[in-house]
Amino acid sequence: MNSTHPVEYLKAIEDGCRGTGGSHDDQTETTKEWAGITYRIGNNDLVSQLGEVVEILDVPELSRVPLTQPWVRGIANIRGNLLPVIDLSGCLTGSVTRITGKARVLVIDYNGFYSGLIVDEVLGLKHFMDDEYSLEDAEVDEFLLPYTQHVFRRGSLTWAIFSLHKLADSPQFLQAAV
Repeated sequence: MNSTHPVEYLKAIEDGCRGTGGSHDDQTETTKEWAGITYRIGNNDLVSQLGEVVEILDVPELSRVPLTQPWVRGIANIRGNLLPVIDLSGCLTGSVTRITGKARVLVIDYNGFYSGLIVDEVLGLKHFMDDEYSLEDAEVDEFLLPYTQHVFRRGSLTWAIFSLHKLADSPQFLQAAV
């Protein structure tokens, strides 16, 4: 039987857990992973943090809302909740875009502001590793620049990081009435 006093034994365990006692040869390097929704607006490949998107929908049937900007495409009833649907490109450029069969709606719920944003195409969920993050400026159309910061690069593919929360805070986005 071990003659070590129980308090000394517990102290030795505590020291070991804090890294002051013994060595750990089995430590592995950890890398962080970033998850985002990738999508396209025009020729721009964008990614937004997964937490910024509540859900992705096919473009629903819309009811027009009078006295709103042309880029407010309408309002939809989604499981009993009224969802204002906005043409994202139209909001930022002033010209309404054509909705195709690939178009989708990214639903955001930010600071109580629940709305849907029409994008040209959703490319899917992607996971990026730390080494794929780059501080280089995003090469996107000028109207997207205020909401993009840095990029993820994987081989020859690049996704500009687009902040849907920054967009939702912008006065331009909030001014939907005519």
